Amino acid sequence: MELSKSSAKGWQVIHVVGQVDSKTVGELRDYIDKELEEGKPVALDVQGVPFMSSAGLRTLLTLHRRTEVMAVSLALVGIASEIADTMKVTGFYDYFTKYANLSSLPES
Repeated sequence: MELSKSSAKGWQVIHVVGQVDSKTVGELRDYIDKELEEGKPVALDVQGVPFMSSAGLRTLLTLHRRTEVMAVSLALVGIASEIADTMKVTGFYDYFTKYANLSSLPES
């Protein structure tokens, strides 16, 4: 898995490339813990994520709760249809604002 961070339209963007599963989810959690800035909305760019296990979905829910406490917006960008389908079945889908790509993020 590859992780990086950038900014777009006032959002902090965490880019994730590769599978998010039980083997890689710890790395993602650690990266988020280290890189997340207080007071700035968060966009999790998952355009490069072809698969996400239940461990990854739990991490998304944890990030959702964390951004609620921080009182900032959280958006998922470029979520694959297979992952979206799983999120719908588990009830996680409606917790998140979703955008097709980074250019569709609103100004923050």
